[in-house]
Amino acid sequence: MSITPEMDTILLEERFEQIASMLFNNFAIQSDNKLFLFKEIEFYVYNKQHRDIITHPRASKALCWYINDFGGIDLNFKSSIKRERRVNSRGKNVEKYVLDDSACFGGILIRQLEEKGSGDILKGPLACAELFRNYEATGHNINKDLPILVEHDNKNAGDIIPKHRVNILSSKQNEVSKVNNILYQYHDNVQPTKEILYQDFVNFKDKPYGYKR
Repeated sequence: MSITPEMDTILLEERFEQIASMLFNNFAIQSDNKLFLFKEIEFYVYNKQHRDIITHPRASKALCWYINDFGGIDLNFKSSIKRERRVNSRGKNVEKYVLDDSACFGGILIRQLEEKGSGDILKGPLACAELFRNYEATGHNINKDLPILVEHDNKNAGDIIPKHRVNILSSKQNEVSKVNNILYQYHDNVQPTKEILYQDFVNFKDKPYGYKR
């Protein structure tokens, strides 16, 4: 679950395939004495060699759960990106991420999980994220049922199929408007030019960075 700013696209894609195989075949999520098997995941990583701008910025240790800005749940890579406070064009103090060559961040979006035993499917990022909500705020055993990653032999559950990520663009967006919206929401002091990021978005948006069983 380690990535670095120096990893290029070829090395990262090899890492994605290895991690996908590991999660599908050797791990599950345990929550409230139930096991949930990985059924569909998507990879998102940004670094200076792999500018997949659709990736949500975050600072995190590896193997931390992260509820992303759309309400889904990610399993984080070790992620690092600077934040700076600036005065925007309206004279307000805002804090934005700095998209420079040191930025390296990302995670694995969980799109589907299958409850072992019942076979019930948690379909979609919001349904998967429900495992991580509504825990008791008081008491002696606050964390006893929080979801954790556990080893589980699932090698005979079927083939793992690469696929395209979904919902990268809405019906009202194009590549330029999507990138401009991401930069407006999250980033300041961007080292790559917008034109480079537009082209990078085109290059990465249809990559088979999703995996499904």
